[in-house]
Amino acid sequence: MFGWRGSEMLFYGGIAVMGTVGVLAAVSIAIFTLTGRRLKKKLEQEYGRLR
Repeated sequence: MFGWRGSEMLFYGGIAVMGTVGVLAAVSIAIFTLTGRRLKKKLEQEYGRLR
């Protein structure tokens, strides 16, 4: 495959995996932030402010 050695494939494959994980982490943070805000509003409506 492109004449790469095994070590080069591991190196560039690792870089690709790290990039993918970074993108997925950013998406996860965005989703949890949005759902956390909605959950916080709902809990404040049902139970009032805790502080």
